[in-house]
Amino acid sequence: MSAIPAALATATAAGGAGALAGFGLPYRVRVPVVGVLTAGVGAAGGTAGAAALGGSRWSAVLPGLLPLAGVQLAVDALAGLFMAVAGAVVAAVAVYGIGYAAGHGAHGLGSRTAQTLLPLFSLTLILEPVAASVSTFPVVWELMALASLLLVLAEHRERVSVRQAGLC
Repeated sequence: MSAIPAALATATAAGGAGALAGFGLPYRVRVPVVGVLTAGVGAAGGTAGAAALGGSRWSAVLPGLLPLAGVQLAVDALAGLFMAVAGAVVAAVAVYGIGYAAGHGAHGLGSRTAQTLLPLFSLTLILEPVAASVSTFPVVWELMALASLLLVLAEHRERVSVRQAGLC
């Protein structure tokens, strides 16, 4: 049995729990909890990638979720390489981000918006190489791009240049 579906389910659960924690928890515990859950997204994505690099393959088709081809997911060695690299980077950034975001206070990177979007961005970054259809790929890509834009704009109060770069 392949570890890929379990790792992807774990990454999805950690991403969802991280988004809920970022939205609902008070500032004192929000940043460390979201950081740990986001690191879990990275670790699970890296595990799925490592399993694919080890020769495991996995695919799933969910026909009713999107028009045209539905949602198609597939993990092979190439997707595994990108997932392993993205997972390692996400885990490292999440651990570093705990101290970094805590130093910025409840605004900017420690805000509810940024802390809600970080695990979602991380999850879409892990899932992008898994998208295996013409309808799944652009949806995941746009979710990743939107989360990225909103994360950049999280510092719009502190630096005007950030706001201008994000909105132009």
